[in-house]
This record gives sequence, C-alpha cells and structure tokens, in this order.
Amino acid sequence: MNGPNQLVTIDLSTDPAPPHKGTNTLRVKLTGTDGKPVTGVQTTVAFFMPAMPAMGMAAMRVAATLADKGNGVYEGPIELQTGGAWQVTVTVQRNGQTVASKQLNLSATGGM
Repeated sequence: MNGPNQLVTIDLSTDPAPPHKGTNTLRVKLTGTDGKPVTGVQTTVAFFMPAMPAMGMAAMRVAATLADKGNGVYEGPIELQTGGAWQVTVTVQRNGQTVASKQLNLSATGGM
C-alpha cells in the first residue's frame, strides 16, 4: 500500500529519537494528497523483532493504538522490551477498512 495509489502520506516520529528500550512516545502525522490533515481514522503502530534462536530470544511484538490529537496528528506511548533493530508497521483504518499503511525499520538504543 506504499505505492502511487495511496491517498495518505504517513510520517512517523518518536520521542526520544531514536527510540530506546523502555517507554517512547510515537507521533504519526497523516496528510492527504490534497495537503490537508487526515482526521477521524484509527492509527496503530506495531513493532516486531524476529526470533534470534542463537541468542535464546523469542520473537517480540508490541503495538500501540494512537490517540487523535487533532490536525492529522496521532500520538501515544509504546514500551519497547529491548534495543535493536525493529520492523515497524503503521496502519491507518477508517470504519474498519485499511486506507493506508507504511513499513519501515527503526533501530532502538538501550541494548538487550
């Protein structure tokens, strides 16, 4: 859904930046192709780290549903269990239907 047909631009930021092991604040800014803020949607951010059997670590997944702060900004806390490389998926839904999604990789500080 990150192709040219997507009607929503998704910008993800974290506080602190980069994110770290522990509590972080996620902020997503949604903008339509018309340049106007996207409001009235449900925004979820999921962090996933694959299993690392050699290190005795199971896969980890944590997700946060963000609160609508107005003007196309959605925000909320997330607790990362460890530092390291995370696969992140932002999903935007309206009335239960996905209208946009974005995948990216983030590296969190703080060690394992």
